[in-house]
Amino acid sequence: MIVTRSRRRRQSPLDVHPRQAYLDGVDGMPSIEALSSTVEGRADGALERLAMAAAMAGELSDRGDELLDRYVHLARVEQRSWTEIGAALGVTKQAAQQRFVTASAPAWPKGFDDDGRALLTTAQAHARRFRHRYLGTEHLLLALTADPGLAGTTLTRLGIDSDLVNEQITQTVGAGHSSQRGTLGISPRTKRVLEAAGKEARRLGGRCAGPEHVLLALSAQRDAVGAELLRSAGATDDALRNQLADLLVGEAPELASRIRPRARRRLRRRVRHRSAD
Repeated sequence: MIVTRSRRRRQSPLDVHPRQAYLDGVDGMPSIEALSSTVEGRADGALERLAMAAAMAGELSDRGDELLDRYVHLARVEQRSWTEIGAALGVTKQAAQQRFVTASAPAWPKGFDDDGRALLTTAQAHARRFRHRYLGTEHLLLALTADPGLAGTTLTRLGIDSDLVNEQITQTVGAGHSSQRGTLGISPRTKRVLEAAGKEARRLGGRCAGPEHVLLALSAQRDAVGAELLRSAGATDDALRNQLADLLVGEAPELASRIRPRARRRLRRRVRHRSAD
């Protein structure tokens, strides 16, 4: 006779004390009736109310995540093991670590300076604010508008600021439904932009890529959302390169010449075409 051992779920403190007992002791905990009253008072129609209910549920979920994060951190400060924390949460050690250990930043291509790495951090924050599950070129563009150096100044002179890009992202992409603490992926187009930024820096004679190289690489990516947002705002690749070159022409004329659109090549092609005729 074969005896099978049934798996027992790890016991959580919430199994010992009913969950409602905790909630009843919290002052100001909104009831379902109160939440429903808020939804019905601010939205008309079933679909609008559903959308508002979903938004409120997301906010409540985020607040719960913040509460758990706080006490997991305190448990770690008291040198509690992940096995103990998992037991308190009713999950395995591995599940607790995957949920609460801060995810490392996406791998950045080698050869970026401090400003370039800071740009990625800012772009990640924008992606989380929009509740997107990925780091996209639109988030890079939004981060570039706040750059205090050449990239940000170039965009400002072209009439592109954070308010404009925020509005464009909202209208074009819209908000997502991901948790603000979820792990972010990197879109393939974003990877191509970062790789192209490194090549752009080397082409211009630099060793490390910065925000200005990311901006140049982004504007050259025809199929990237960020590039489409630039073009919709009237900032073509040629206009952007000319504006950036104008900022550098006084201090670095040779570099400015390399950045400008390659008009000479187009002119040579026209001359050759005419001579052939």
